[in-house]
Amino acid sequence: MVSHKAGPLKQTKKAHKHGKHRSKGSLSVKGKAGILPGKGKCGVNNLNKKDRKNRDKQLKKVKLNCSAAEKRGLGGPGHSPICVVLLPAHSGVDLSQTLQLLRTQGEVHSLTDNSFYLFSTKLKKRLQVVCPGEGIFDQLDTVKCADLVVLVWDSSFIIDPLLRTCLFAQGLPPVQHMVMQLSEQRVSDKEFSVQKKQFTDILQKNNFSLNNAKVQYMREASDFDNALWGLVNFKQHTLGFLRERGYLISSSVELQDTGPETGTLVVRGYLRGQGLDPNQLLHIPGHGHFRVHKIVTSP
Repeated sequence: MVSHKAGPLKQTKKAHKHGKHRSKGSLSVKGKAGILPGKGKCGVNNLNKKDRKNRDKQLKKVKLNCSAAEKRGLGGPGHSPICVVLLPAHSGVDLSQTLQLLRTQGEVHSLTDNSFYLFSTKLKKRLQVVCPGEGIFDQLDTVKCADLVVLVWDSSFIIDPLLRTCLFAQGLPPVQHMVMQLSEQRVSDKEFSVQKKQFTDILQKNNFSLNNAKVQYMREASDFDNALWGLVNFKQHTLGFLRERGYLISSSVELQDTGPETGTLVVRGYLRGQGLDPNQLLHIPGHGHFRVHKIVTSP
């Protein structure tokens, strides 16, 4: 009997497949053969599923803590006051009564007739109330630096179409609506509900978002207590071009060392956004770019 001899074309034994089709998340980095821990193709660390979830959880927690700390610190000690810009819906709205009633809500440090600092001893918050001029460019420049814009309406519920178009084109910070209905004759509750429905339809027609915006109806002088709470507690969001720049609304302006054609302009105010660099030019709306001589911080 002749035994079989294997020829040169005998097939070798195939190597066992050691889990090549298993997912990366089911294997630890240490147990993978031929893969060293480090950065992958896109520069991201090769982390397993559990480590990636822990990393995302930690980043989310840090982001929430930073957002909460920023919200609590706005207008508080060690931070700049909340910049509130009162904007009339049209040229026929008188803001003198609104400013007068806001001055009664706390300690007031007046700057001008249309701008003052307000400290609420009850809420422990500081506000900088600013009322710009009647010019459309003055209003738009002031809205750029605002933390909160309050549109003041009268009972006619009319808004200037040019102002509305420019505000949406430039970009709006958080907005609240204040309807002044102070009168000697009180409106009935039924008629008031009809007016509220009418005003809501007008806001939706003019594309104002009602998700985060508050609408406050000033029917009595005592309603300004709740209005002040709304000016302090609002959902914050900052425009993109403000996060990358330093800006301020001046509280006082003084011209020193005046010469025939030159001088030094001293501007005081609370700096917001990014810090100012003395090696860069400073832009003053309506006048141009100027060189910064020095920056002095208050003690």
